[in-house]
Amino acid sequence: MSAPRIWEALPPPLRAALAACATVVTPNNRIARRLAALHDEAQRAAGRTAWSVPTVVPWNAWVEHLWQDVMAADVGGDLPRPIGTAASAYLWERMVADDAPPLIDARGAASLAAEAWSLVHAWGTGGPSWRSWADDGGDWVAFARWADRYSGILARTHIADDAQLPDRLVRFLPIVAGLRGKPVTLAGFLEFTPQQERLLAAAAAAGMDIGRSPTVPAIRRDARADTWRAAAATPRDEVAWALQWARDRALADPGAAIGIAIADLGSRREEIRALAEEILCPGLQWPGRAEAPRPYSLSLGAAAEDVPLIAAALDVIALAHAPLPMGRAAALLRSPYVAATPDDWRRWGRLEADWLRQGRKTISLDATIAEVGALDPAFASRWRAARDRQPMPASATPREWTEVWRGWLAGAGWPGERALSSAEWQARGAWDDVLSQFAALAAVAARISRAEALGALTALAKGRVFQPESPQAPVALLGLLEAAGLPLDALWISGLAAESWPAAPRLHPLLAPAWQRERSVPHSTAARELAYAQALTAQWAGGAPHVVFSYARTADDHPRSASALLPDLPRLPERATPWTSTARGQFDAAPRAETLADDRAPALAAGHPVAGGAGLIEAQSDCPFRAMTLYRLEADAWPGELDGLSPMERGSLVHGALAAFWRSAGDHATFAAFPQDELDRRIAVAVGAAMTTLPAARWRRLPAIVQAGEAARIGTLVRTWLERFERARPPFAVAGVEVSRPLELGGLGLRLRLDRIDAPADGGVTIIDYKTGIAKSPGRWFDARPQAPQLGLYALAQRAFAPAQPVRALAYAQLKTGEIRVQGIAADPDAWPGLPGPTVVGGAELADWRAAEDRLAQSLTALAVEIREGRAAVAPRDAAKTCRNCGLQPLCRIGALAEEARVENGDE
Repeated sequence: MSAPRIWEALPPPLRAALAACATVVTPNNRIARRLAALHDEAQRAAGRTAWSVPTVVPWNAWVEHLWQDVMAADVGGDLPRPIGTAASAYLWERMVADDAPPLIDARGAASLAAEAWSLVHAWGTGGPSWRSWADDGGDWVAFARWADRYSGILARTHIADDAQLPDRLVRFLPIVAGLRGKPVTLAGFLEFTPQQERLLAAAAAAGMDIGRSPTVPAIRRDARADTWRAAAATPRDEVAWALQWARDRALADPGAAIGIAIADLGSRREEIRALAEEILCPGLQWPGRAEAPRPYSLSLGAAAEDVPLIAAALDVIALAHAPLPMGRAAALLRSPYVAATPDDWRRWGRLEADWLRQGRKTISLDATIAEVGALDPAFASRWRAARDRQPMPASATPREWTEVWRGWLAGAGWPGERALSSAEWQARGAWDDVLSQFAALAAVAARISRAEALGALTALAKGRVFQPESPQAPVALLGLLEAAGLPLDALWISGLAAESWPAAPRLHPLLAPAWQRERSVPHSTAARELAYAQALTAQWAGGAPHVVFSYARTADDHPRSASALLPDLPRLPERATPWTSTARGQFDAAPRAETLADDRAPALAAGHPVAGGAGLIEAQSDCPFRAMTLYRLEADAWPGELDGLSPMERGSLVHGALAAFWRSAGDHATFAAFPQDELDRRIAVAVGAAMTTLPAARWRRLPAIVQAGEAARIGTLVRTWLERFERARPPFAVAGVEVSRPLELGGLGLRLRLDRIDAPADGGVTIIDYKTGIAKSPGRWFDARPQAPQLGLYALAQRAFAPAQPVRALAYAQLKTGEIRVQGIAADPDAWPGLPGPTVVGGAELADWRAAEDRLAQSLTALAVEIREGRAAVAPRDAAKTCRNCGLQPLCRIGALAEEARVENGDE
C-alpha cells in the first residue's frame, strides 16, 4: 500500500486536523514522525510542491510548548524555573546518596525514586500523597522521606521538574488569553493518566479546542485484508520467520511500510540486528558496506556511552581524572578517535600485551604519556601539552567543567583526524547534547567535585539513548508499545505466549501497594494488566490491513502456548523453504578458490644460528607450525590477564633461589654440614636474592601479602627439595649454574642454557633442570616425537663441549607445591641412587647409556632437520593437550576449521 492510501485510511478527524495544520499530540515520537511523513507524502502525491506543515509532537514536547506560552504571557505570579531530566536525576542521586544509612546501590535506588516520583504525580491527585505512607512500613517509607526532602529542595530553589510541570500548568493555563481557539488533536493514545486529564481540562478551560482521535480505526479491513497467527519453534525462529515474511512483502510491494514488534527487543537487540542483516540485506555484510543504508530501522537505540565515538570521549576525560582500567586504556589508544594513524593499532597492541604481562590493572595519564613516548613521541608530546595546558581542577561549576573537558578533548586530538561518517557526526551531536545537559546541572549544583563530575557525566551518557537517523526504511523493528497506534501496511507482533501476554502484575517497590491498586497504576493488578493487554491487542489488530500474531512454542527448553488474548485466527502457512543463513549461502555459492598446501617455510642455510634454544626443539616436537610461528615469525600468544604473579615469573623466582643457594653453598659437603639455623638463613638469603630479580615496579603493583606469601612458598619448595632429594645424594661439587652451551644439531646452531651441572666425586657430570610444572617421565623423552627434550639437548651439548667428562645422570627437579619429585635416568646406580637406568625406561632398545644418548641424538637431530628445512605443518602431537595452552589458534585456525566441518556435517 502506498503512503497516500495509508493517509486515506487514517480516521477522518485526524486527517482533517493534519490537513488544517492543527497541533497534533501523540504518545511518542515515532508516531509523531510517522504522521508528519504521511501528511507530506500525501501532499506530494496530490501534486503540490509547497504546503503548510502541521505541528505533530509527542506529549512531553507539547507540555514544554505550553510552558513557553505561559512564560511568554503576562499571567502574574512568580513562575518556577523548569529543570530537565538530567538535573532532576542528579538531584535524586545526590539526595539518596546522602541518606543514612548508606545504600549499597545508591544510583539504582535514586533511579527507582525518580520513577516513583513521576508515577505519584501522573497517577495521583496532584498533592503530596506520599506523606500518608510515612508510618506504613516498607520501602515506600524511605521514598516518602526522600520525596519530602526533594520537594522541599524544589520549593526552596523555586524550580519545577518534568513530573510537576503539568500540574503547574493547570494553575496558569486558564488565564493565558492567547490559547483560546487553538485546535489540538490527541492522536494514538491508548489511555490518559489523571494528570494528563487535569491538564487537558485546564487547556479546554483556557479555550483550546481539544479533540481526540485514534491513529488507526478500531477495525481496519478491506477486501484483501488478512489476519493470521503463527507458532514458531523458538524465539529466534519466530523473529527469523517474521523477517522472511517482511522481506517477501517488501519485495512484492516496494512502497509498503512494514513493522515487526518484538517483546524483548531491548535485551535481544544485537541478536535481532544480526538476523536482520542476514535475512534482509545479506549482500551488505561484505567488507566496506558498513555505512550503506539498510532496508530496516531498529528501534531502541544504544546508550550513548556505548557508541564508540562517545565512549572514546568519556575515556579520554576519565583518564585525565583518574587511572583507567588497563583494558579501557589500551582500547582508547587503538581508537581512531584520538588522532591515531591507521597502522597505530599494531604498536598499541604490543603495548597492551606488555601491560598484560606486567600484570597492570590500571593505567594513569602520566604513565600513558611516558610509555607511549617510546612508540610515538609526537602523540605523547601532544597529550603532555594538553595535560599541562588543561589540568583538571579539584572542583568547578558544571559550565566550567564542560569548558575544561572540551579543551582537554581538543588538545588530546578527539575525535581524530579522519573524516567522520554521517552516524559519527550524529554521535558527535549527541555528545554535545550530553555536555549541554551536564551544564544544565547548574540549576541544582553550584560546584561539583572532580569524582562527582565524572560520575554525573557518565550517568548522563548512559541514560541518553542514541539512534542515528537514516533514510526511511521499509521494515521497522519495534518494541511492542511503539507498534501501538502506528499506521502501517503490514504488522507482525511477536512474543505473544501465554506466560508473557498479558504481563504479570509488578508493583513498584517504592510506592505503597494499596495506593497503586486504588489508582490503577500501570502493572499494579492482574485485572489492569489484562484490560491493558486487551486494548493493546485490539489496537494492533487495527494497525494494518495485514497482521500476524505469533509466539514461540518453546523458550529456554520450556514449552509455551499461545496467549488466550489472541483471536481465533487461521494459521499462517510456513514457507516452503525454511530459513537458512543467507550470508553463509553467499560464501558457499562463491567460486571455489584454488587450494594450496602451504606448510613449509623457507629453508635455512646449514649452520644458521637460530633463536629459541631448547624451546624451539620442544615446540617443533609439539607442533611444527607452533615452532615456526613462535621462533621464526616471532609471533606470540596473546597474554591473559594476570591475578598476582604469572607462572613464568613464579618459575623464574624458584630458579633464581636455587641458583643463588648453590652459588653460595658450592658443593654437597658444605651443604650437608650446615646446621639447621644456618641452612634456614642461607635459604632465606637465596630467596631474598631471587625476589630482587623482579623489578621493584612489578612488586609495587602487587599487594604486600603476595610478595610475603611468594617468599614463604619458594622457601618451602627449596627446603623440601634439598632435604628430600639433594641431601641423600653421593658427594658432588656444583660445576656450573645457569651455564651457556652451544650445540650444532642437524645444521642448526643452537645456544642452550643449562640450569645446573654437578660434578660427582667419582667422575663425570650430572645435569639438572628445574621444572615448576609437571615434568615428563623419562619414557616420554624417547618417543618418536620426543617430549621434554631439554635434558637430551643438554646432554648432547655437554658431550660436545667436554667429551672427556661423560654425562652420568639427567634429572628434572619437579618443584611443584605438593608434588615435589625427581624425574630422570642414571647411567649407573652410583650416579644418583634411586634413578632408573636406560633399560628400565626403554627396555631392550636402550641397552646402555650410550644407546640412550644415541637415541636422543637421532630423534632430536630429526627435529632440527625439520626446522632447517622449514617444515611447518599444523600437526599437533595431541590436539587435546598440545593445543590447550598454545594460544596460536587465530593463526593456525585448527579450531575454526574443525567447527566449520562440524557445521557442514550438520552437527549444530
